[in-house]
Amino acid sequence: MIIDLKEIRKKGKTEEDFDFEYFPVSPLCSIPDVEIAPPVKVRGTLRLVDKVTVFAEGEVRFALEGACTRCLRPAQKTYTAAFAEEFSSAGEEDAYPYRSDKVDLTKAIDDLLILEMPLTFVCGEGCKAEYSDNKEKEV
Repeated sequence: MIIDLKEIRKKGKTEEDFDFEYFPVSPLCSIPDVEIAPPVKVRGTLRLVDKVTVFAEGEVRFALEGACTRCLRPAQKTYTAAFAEEFSSAGEEDAYPYRSDKVDLTKAIDDLLILEMPLTFVCGEGCKAEYSDNKEKEV
């Protein structure tokens, strides 16, 4: 997910839309028996703010698939998350770095996916788990 700022400047633009399909290489989901179902879809706009600062905003769509945390049945759910991130070649502390006029969105998107990951993965709001922690034991 690399965007070449030189190409944007050559066109005389200060803004460029982007649309990527992304296949995460590292396991970003910490829920047992659940994975991100590729591809992750990333869509947005990159805006050149000044010579060293770039602003990217848009949305990410991703799906999780695996075993429901409550009932263990297979499930798949889609999530959408908005992002707005600053990138800088000047080493600003609150911005993602970029070099050689190439902005790589990968780290920002990975961070967003980790932050937007649910704590548990439930097949649906009406999940009828076949077990209950409150069941009385039969004697």
